[in-house]
Amino acid sequence: MIEVRKANFEDHAMIYRLGQAELGYDLDETFSQKRLRAVLSKSANHIFVAFVDGEPAGYIHIQDYDVTYAPPYKNILGLAVFKAFQRQGVGKALMQAAEAFARADGAAAIRLNSGENRQGAHLFYERMGYDWVKSQANFRKAF
Repeated sequence: MIEVRKANFEDHAMIYRLGQAELGYDLDETFSQKRLRAVLSKSANHIFVAFVDGEPAGYIHIQDYDVTYAPPYKNILGLAVFKAFQRQGVGKALMQAAEAFARADGAAAIRLNSGENRQGAHLFYERMGYDWVKSQANFRKAF
């Protein structure tokens, strides 16, 4: 059985392991703990975690996307499911939790970005009813 709930700081180990194992982030665990605490403290951020028969399975991070040129949206910043639980409905359950939250919070839509090489993820999002809107370059300036 898949259980989805809002995340809390005690879910740190699972979120950290998912970031490393499934998303490829090479972060220091202490840094990751600090970032999770900061993210959870901001009302614009919401993280949901999933468990399968009590075992940690995945998470989704959704954030407010407020801009001057569109009605309020939500933005999915991350979705990860442990390989052992992929293709068992965990990602779908997490997306549905995020969508239900977005609707209840008055969002007009959900948007997300996905790396161009993540073809499996693209197919998953399309099966979930998301339209491919555009391709774009991603820029960053580090400080």
